[in-house]
Amino acid sequence: MSRRCLSIFASRNQKALARLTGRGLALILSVFAAGAARAQQAQTSSSPSALPTINVEGANKTTAPTDAYQAPYQPPPADLGPLGTQDIANAPQSVDIVPESLIDNQQAETVNDILRYLPSVEVRDQQGLEVSRPQSRGFMGSIVQNVRLDGLNYIGTSAIAGENLSGIEVLNGLAGALYGPESPSGVFNYLLKHPTDQSFFTYTESYQSQSVLTEQIDAGGRIGPDQKLGYRINIVHGGGESYVDESSVNRTLGSIDLDYRFDNNTDVEAYFGHYATDITGVAGEISYNGNSTNKSNKSTILPQAVDPSQMGIGQPGAGSNLISDTGMVKITHQINQDWRFEAGGLYENANRGVYGITDTMINNSGDYYVSKNFASVPRFTIGSNSAYLNGRVWLYGMENDIALGTNGFINGQYNYNPSLKVFTCGSVTVACGNLYSPTVLSPALSSALVHGPEYEAGKLFEQSIITGDTIHFNHQWALQAVLNTSFIHSSSYAGTGALTSSTGQNGALSPTVSLMYKPNPQLMTYFTWANSTELSDQAPTSSASTPVKNPSVFLAPYHDTMYEAGAKYAFNPNFLVTIDGFRMTRPYATTDPTSEIFGVTGMQRNWGGELFAQGDITPDISAFGGVTYIDARLEGTDNVATNNMLVIGVPHWKSDILIDLHPAYWRGFAVTGAVHYESSRAATNTNNSFADPYATLDIGGRYSTVLFGHRATARFQVVNVTNKFYYSSIADGSSIVGANGGDTAWFGLPRTFEASLQVDF
Repeated sequence: MSRRCLSIFASRNQKALARLTGRGLALILSVFAAGAARAQQAQTSSSPSALPTINVEGANKTTAPTDAYQAPYQPPPADLGPLGTQDIANAPQSVDIVPESLIDNQQAETVNDILRYLPSVEVRDQQGLEVSRPQSRGFMGSIVQNVRLDGLNYIGTSAIAGENLSGIEVLNGLAGALYGPESPSGVFNYLLKHPTDQSFFTYTESYQSQSVLTEQIDAGGRIGPDQKLGYRINIVHGGGESYVDESSVNRTLGSIDLDYRFDNNTDVEAYFGHYATDITGVAGEISYNGNSTNKSNKSTILPQAVDPSQMGIGQPGAGSNLISDTGMVKITHQINQDWRFEAGGLYENANRGVYGITDTMINNSGDYYVSKNFASVPRFTIGSNSAYLNGRVWLYGMENDIALGTNGFINGQYNYNPSLKVFTCGSVTVACGNLYSPTVLSPALSSALVHGPEYEAGKLFEQSIITGDTIHFNHQWALQAVLNTSFIHSSSYAGTGALTSSTGQNGALSPTVSLMYKPNPQLMTYFTWANSTELSDQAPTSSASTPVKNPSVFLAPYHDTMYEAGAKYAFNPNFLVTIDGFRMTRPYATTDPTSEIFGVTGMQRNWGGELFAQGDITPDISAFGGVTYIDARLEGTDNVATNNMLVIGVPHWKSDILIDLHPAYWRGFAVTGAVHYESSRAATNTNNSFADPYATLDIGGRYSTVLFGHRATARFQVVNVTNKFYYSSIADGSSIVGANGGDTAWFGLPRTFEASLQVDF
């Protein structure tokens, strides 16, 4: 394409784009076209195999955004808590790491956006698309035990900006020996961006359909005459209309991470972050199968997925308003070549304004009544801590990797008394709308926030002592044993402040033993057994339509078990393939519709296998993703209708595969394609209804060049190219997912266009 054609293309399209989305996207397109013209001009004077010249003074290429012709998706070392930082190729656990380069290149803005590339992971939406619980291998995650921020416990159902992360580590399977009592749904460790040794400053302008424009400044470096003080500043603001007419997105992030190097061996780090997100008017929650808890409701199946961009599935002005304020301090000290000490603490205050819409099906023809607001926890707090000492000793000629440490948290859960008032249109016998022909309510449901004063409804305490040893018998055989001794306590309170329940356990043990065999430097095989204590589920709140006789009560601690065998093979230094098989069990709790008591009603048994690969297949092709098979069933329920039935929302097959093509001779261009597939999922505990299987396709491209002396990268992507209508999340509503009633479902994104321009100064 000639430079003249490029100029005409940009000129003609700038006007249309400016009318549609404002100046931001038009700027992106004009710069993209100008960069392409500049690159074509450069081609006439350089060899065909040469890459675009990048010359940015002060840029740190190890931390600043990577060039388009690079996609370093190979797994970096993982932080495994008390075991320290390890190469995941040698870890006897299934560990997947989403690197920062993938987050940047796929323009991910939320944790949900990032986790969709992991085949063993599902995101369980609850009272909003960012009020979610990530889960691995088909087990429901907890509120705080399974989610960490830089290794410290964090509120999993609070929002976090994807732009603030340098990656996400996911340890699939039981990890109670390392991190204390938690659900078998894995460990999700969100990694913050940290100060860099070299100074850089990056500005990004991005667009998402229909008209959401987002600006980001990311800057880092070291200052002072001795360069001892490092900083990383991240500022994000975005707003506009999302995929539904009259919807609204408003996101604001401000964070700063500082570290001070006292000497070459001691570093103190402090992080402060504020994130607020307000999303209204998008598709709301679908509640169905109400007949399972209310015989007046005639809904028994999940309705077919429809176009979520239609107005009326959600309502203008209704949505979630989440605000999270976080502070963290860490100190690390390298004692000598073999021993290292690290300690840290985190505090988070998470306010959750869950003012969204629920469309409750009242029959199998799509009729529903509408509710606004969720009577769920409006605020969480957490104070978490950790201290680890790990090192190496030699005994009887064998190397021993020693791990000693402690970690834990105090989690506060707050409710209103009385609870937030829920406004409704229609009833279980009177329809207010139909899913296949939704309408905007007129008059709209009240936006008034009617509730009583806030009170502490529950408190969780957990503190663990960890001891571990990895014995290397020789270069091929090793045995790892880790024991966690935990002290756990949970209590719940009535609105009057009276204690309603209290349970706990001192000296709860969570052991893990792994045998590793490495026949050659490229291949590692392992077998792992784990038994983990878990803080129990908490009963849902009670309401007139769905009464619970033991509301907000914590059950006795659970005990979970896992058997896992796997192999890891490095085809080259930058491409790792992992394959494993597992069997896991966990108690399963629901509210009995007859006794109205929340309690353990059976056992969830999951077995399956995983195949995962990430990294550079060749210098020109990168891959990330794989396929997971899970058979998740309820056993021992003493109910013929649910016994041995598939668990709600867990597909047998799930596959997420991303391919990134960036040949050197493309001179800075790259093309990406991602496929996401899920087989059918059980929609009810009795398996009388299933969600249809679905597949979506994402296609994108990017281009890096030098623009006015600065490195610039333009990116474009279409998510869900075929505009497939599907449910991204299906959950058991009679468990603890935020309601006690019918099962729930949330729609996946429709076709979405994304573009961004990133400039390094």
